[in-house]
Amino acid sequence: MARIAVYAGHGGVDAGAVANGLREKNMTLEISNAVTEILRGHGYTVINNRTTNCNRNIAQDAALAMENNVDAIIEIHMNSNDGIPGSGAEAFVSKQDRGRAVNLAIAILRRLTALGITNRGVMTSVNEYGQDSFGILRLTEMPAVLLECAFINNPKEMEIFDISKVAEAIASGINEVLPIATEDYVKKKGVLPTFSGLVMKIGSEGLAVQQLQHCLNRVSQCHPCIEKIKEDGIFGSKTSAAVAAFQRLTGLRSDGIVEPLTWSVLSLECGKCRKPVDL
Repeated sequence: MARIAVYAGHGGVDAGAVANGLREKNMTLEISNAVTEILRGHGYTVINNRTTNCNRNIAQDAALAMENNVDAIIEIHMNSNDGIPGSGAEAFVSKQDRGRAVNLAIAILRRLTALGITNRGVMTSVNEYGQDSFGILRLTEMPAVLLECAFINNPKEMEIFDISKVAEAIASGINEVLPIATEDYVKKKGVLPTFSGLVMKIGSEGLAVQQLQHCLNRVSQCHPCIEKIKEDGIFGSKTSAAVAAFQRLTGLRSDGIVEPLTWSVLSLECGKCRKPVDL
């Protein structure tokens, strides 16, 4: 199953933005906890940097995501500015992103817009050294989105801001870009079964590998960049190359290894490509 890091910005002695009796550290924690509950209810594995009002260390948060090999990171913040209050939600991604984080940010912002929050867009921010300004984007390798949900200093925006609905919007956006193929979906589409928990890589053998190879061949009918392979149930270099090609095509980490996220995304794509496979 997909592994997502859902991080609450600020915390402990760092209150973040403060306005109108609201503290950013409290709002980000509430949103993070709500998103986590929703995602876990759908079967995701969720990693948190904090679940209470405690101090955070961005370097440690980044290391936690890397150690757990998460598929994506969502760090939640509230915005604020001087002068006339701004409005809307915006998302920051790494300047190194290859599109996966951008797609995730777009999906989330689209759902926040449906709640009446203005979409300020997806952007990058760099420091004086040309590096990503935000530590969580600079210190990690997986797709990461730093989300500014709304302006905490805008009273009108806070009047319509519903934490439970915002959490649903964020979780829904994650599910769109990083879906989990459910057993019911698999049965209806006749594609790969739900993930067995066994990571497949060079040297793996068996029925699961054969099913993987068949699905890769089906997808190759729609995407010629994936070479057809022999469906022999043996995970060799050609199967690994086909997996890596699919991962590049869909914005996944192209290591040629089939873990829960690759399996899930391949299942969905396999269901779309219904042309017969002729080897």
